[in-house]
This record gives sequence, C-alpha cells and structure tokens, in this order.
Amino acid sequence: MSKLAKGSLLVISIFLLAVIFTGCSSRLAPSGKEGVPSSGLSTRPTNGPVQTNSEGAVSIDVEWVTADDAVLVFNVAMNTHVVDLDSYDLGKLALLRDDAGNEYYPLSWDSAPGGHHREGRLTFPAPASLTQGGARYIEIMIRDVADIKERVLKWQL
Repeated sequence: MSKLAKGSLLVISIFLLAVIFTGCSSRLAPSGKEGVPSSGLSTRPTNGPVQTNSEGAVSIDVEWVTADDAVLVFNVAMNTHVVDLDSYDLGKLALLRDDAGNEYYPLSWDSAPGGHHREGRLTFPAPASLTQGGARYIEIMIRDVADIKERVLKWQL
C-alpha cells in the first residue's frame, strides 16, 4: 500500500472515530427560549439551569426549562454505553423536594425509547415555597437507575 493510500486511510479512520464519539457524547444544552423560565415566576437557579449526575454507568443531565405558578418543567438526558435505558420510567422513579422537605411526584414523563441515549421532559407541580418566593433550593431525586439507589440534582435559588 502506498504512503498516500495509508495517509488517506488514517484520515478517514480519524474522521469516522470523531463522528462516532460526538454521536455518543450528547449533552443537554439550552435551546433558545426553552432555557428561560416563563414570565409567571421570576425564580431562577443561581447555580445554572443544568445539573449532572454521572454515578455508575449512566450519566443524567437535567435542565431547568420553565417554572410558573402551576408547574416546573425539566428536560432530562440519560446516556450510557452499557445499560438499556428504555426500562426506566422517571414518572415513577423521580421525586421533587423543596428545602422545607415537601415532596412532589411528577405530573408527567414524556420520553420516546432511546436505548443507550434517552431524552424526555419531566413535569412537576410547582411547590408553594417556590411560587411564594421562600425556597432556598429545590432538588430532584432519581431512584434506582443502573444500580444507583439515589441520584440527587440540586438547584440553588
């Protein structure tokens, strides 16, 4: 094989590896208006809209999308190279908690199957402590995903 053919093969191989790597390392990023809380509630997280938990074989990114007097909406991205994520129903495994210890269960979990890369929208009722401006933080606890008993993602307010 000539030097030119070997060089071309090397360049093509590097390009293909880069394409595969970027396709398997997707992360959440705010997209336009969705990353901004709605005008109904002025509370915004002071530690950023996206919180991440990378324990075990699964990485979970949760993005604070909107908050109003009725609901809190979060985008969730779960990524792994080991576990089939389709069996995890965050509508049953997630819980929202405020700094007073009040707990709220999801109103909905909207997600299509994704295998090793799954994204969806998680909606909770808005805690009274948040709508009244008294909450110092809220957190989402996700239980029992890939052998991790509890994952806690926390937004400071």
